[in-house]
Amino acid sequence: MAQAPLKYPIGIQDFSKLRTNGYVYIDKTALIYEIANLDQCIFLSRPRRFGKSLLLTTIEEYFKGHKELFAGLKINSLEKGWKSYPVLHFDFNATGNINLSTINDYLQDKLSAYAKQYGIEISPILKDAGARFGNLIEQISRQQGQGVVILIDEYDKGLLAYLSDDKELEKMQDFLRGFFSQLKAQDKYIRFAMLTGVARFQHLSIFSDLNNLTDISMDHRYATICGITQAEAHEYLRDGIDKMATASGCGYEEMVGVLKQKYDGYRFSKAEEKVFNPFSLLNALDKHELGSYWVMSGTSKIFIDYLSQSKFDVSELLTVWYSEKELSNKYDKDNPIPLLYQTGYLTIAESDGGFFRLAMPNGEVREALMEQLIPMYMGVSRNIPYRLNQIKRMVMNGDIDGWLAQLKSLIASAPYQSLVKDEENPIERFYHLMVYQMFIMLGIDTHSEINIAGGRIDMVSTTPNLVYVMEFKLDGTPRAALRQIDKKGYAIPYSADGRTLYKIGITFSSTTHTIDKWVYTKI
Repeated sequence: MAQAPLKYPIGIQDFSKLRTNGYVYIDKTALIYEIANLDQCIFLSRPRRFGKSLLLTTIEEYFKGHKELFAGLKINSLEKGWKSYPVLHFDFNATGNINLSTINDYLQDKLSAYAKQYGIEISPILKDAGARFGNLIEQISRQQGQGVVILIDEYDKGLLAYLSDDKELEKMQDFLRGFFSQLKAQDKYIRFAMLTGVARFQHLSIFSDLNNLTDISMDHRYATICGITQAEAHEYLRDGIDKMATASGCGYEEMVGVLKQKYDGYRFSKAEEKVFNPFSLLNALDKHELGSYWVMSGTSKIFIDYLSQSKFDVSELLTVWYSEKELSNKYDKDNPIPLLYQTGYLTIAESDGGFFRLAMPNGEVREALMEQLIPMYMGVSRNIPYRLNQIKRMVMNGDIDGWLAQLKSLIASAPYQSLVKDEENPIERFYHLMVYQMFIMLGIDTHSEINIAGGRIDMVSTTPNLVYVMEFKLDGTPRAALRQIDKKGYAIPYSADGRTLYKIGITFSSTTHTIDKWVYTKI
């Protein structure tokens, strides 16, 4: 008898519905058991559509003691004494059109519904949502004789709606501060509390008094609590990957590689394990088709808006190292990095002693952003997707004259003032970083300013069949650049690689403000 096709929980955020209707569930319950028994007030930041809502409804069912929903899952071997707790669950996604009035109405309605459910009358003199919330927590705890569980999903929905409106943002922060402060004020009546959102909380004034809140967003122990690891994909989604491979005319391992390039790559801590974007991966397996599902479900406009209004140097997006504190800063137009990291457009590429270098996570994000970021950065707009695909194809095929001619044209169209921003950032560096940025956004494995025994290589790019070792000069000769590659032995570390190796000398002109000449040799 043929095996029934897997049912993928696309858009399914309710754990009970998922389990009772036979959807695939990636078992995260061992980690959930750990988190739920921290006996603290917990905060988790993850990008949109990464499974935060499903996580909270799973935790809700655990604390309600619905053991039957967890049959066969890892938590069953860990939990020895199932108990039922009162749970108050608030989902800010449910507020529809976001403004202060709709959020207040939503919270007031939820508080009234919970009061009715437990047969409690909140004092009529309490009108403020925060005060009513605190009173409800205390009364339920006293009535039930145990602590209350508080779950708050997408707490920052109202904040993100007013990122560009400081006045309205301040009003929203004042309101939310009064509501969330009850998590501290009523601490003795709370068994467990968890908030999820996109924005990290450390520097948001709404949590200024909430010193009992523990942020696990970059805790390596819980780095894979949302998203799908490669091991989980093999364990739970093998049948779907097999079917997609058959539909695509390739083998299982090749299909895994394609899916990894397109949707994997998210890393949220110093731990090196990465996760797939769950929304995109499940959509691709369901439809047997690669698509930009996560990108198309929202918008990258916030990324572009912040960069276009920012004084931040776009060329530093992928080259600067950041501390955890910097990655958790509040959003700032002059430093969009926290926004881009927290919303999922950038992720951790490397870690070193508490510092992190970022990168675009995968092909889906890179392809979407290069069509918008490069036009903004380069000052061009026509035929960008086509031209970028041309450049990538030429790089992959070894057409050096072709891709350098295309880069020359693109760089020439960039406004001169976008290249030379101040005297501390010489134009040569911007030319270098512009080429580096272009290769990175095209998804070509590229490293810049590589230290070796003989000196520092300007740039090395590799494809499955080719290695490009490049040296850049301003107002010099490409032959001089090529001689430096030979004199310093820049190509030696790659000479035994087995791939075709090109040494390329490239010069830029301070007069024409673009690539001037180039010369190359093949090894």
